Amino acid sequence: MISKSLWTQSIAAFFWGLLLSISIMLNLNKLMPLATDTRLFVGLLVGFCTWAAVITFCLSRNDAKQAARACGLWLLISVLVNVVMYVLWGLL
Repeated sequence: MISKSLWTQSIAAFFWGLLLSISIMLNLNKLMPLATDTRLFVGLLVGFCTWAAVITFCLSRNDAKQAARACGLWLLISVLVNVVMYVLWGLL
């Protein structure tokens, strides 16, 4: 099945990639035992690669709704991990 609109798929891919890369990099930033400047550099590189991978994944789906369903699940998992880590690190 061919996508009805590549524009909606592209816009969804852009924003899902942005949200997921930020959320995943928040997780990794808390776990990296490196200096702040090194964490920022690694975050920039890995965040961009994650963003590009999510865009590629979203554009490979048949429509924006399928991509949103899969990316929403990953975002929910990442946000839950973020919350648990920040609560645990806040208590320590």
